[in-house]
Amino acid sequence: MMRSPCVRIASGLALFRGVGERRVASAAREARLLRLGAGETLVRRGARLPGLCAVASGSLKRSVGARPRAERVLGLVAAGESFGEAAALLGAPSPFDAVAMTEAEVLAIPLEALALLRLDRRFAQNLVDRLAGEVLQLLAGIEAGMLQRAPQRLASYLCSLAGTGDTDGWRVRLPVSKTVVAALVGVKKETLSRLLRDLSERRLIAVSRRDITILDREQLAGLR
Repeated sequence: MMRSPCVRIASGLALFRGVGERRVASAAREARLLRLGAGETLVRRGARLPGLCAVASGSLKRSVGARPRAERVLGLVAAGESFGEAAALLGAPSPFDAVAMTEAEVLAIPLEALALLRLDRRFAQNLVDRLAGEVLQLLAGIEAGMLQRAPQRLASYLCSLAGTGDTDGWRVRLPVSKTVVAALVGVKKETLSRLLRDLSERRLIAVSRRDITILDREQLAGLR
């Protein structure tokens, strides 16, 4: 039997890993696939999310802030990742704005699907793991904002793009504009440009538009 696009997308999500196909199909039966243009808003802070949400294609940013120049980006959501689980569980308003960075498709699963918490242990464990990871990520962000200076935050972000392993001479591409990167690390765009220039002059990185080559991973990661 041919699966609907919503069921196919839901089956690939980490939230449904290990969950039986019939239960996934039941949870996704009433799901909607929302299509967004670049820059289009899925939800504003204080409004209700359209359900349990996951990015099917493209990417979204989650942010807070009253004005664009005061915006703080909490994180990016890539294809295959879900978001807003806590608000969905509590039936609470969204604590962030969710805006498409590119053309994107978002799968919105009705809150009734959370009945799986009572029916499927694997789904419940997946959701607990997701929420626990979100808390740790949030705490890491708070710690970085309080204890790390801006150059350290930028260095940590660049190292995270490179992943693990021997990455000297490794080229990474900023997944979003420098304006959004600045909001991710908690600085103004002008400050980001100055920091990148400083790291380049110290021969830790080389910059070509949005392409960053890490020249000395060890020194970059240990920046003080």
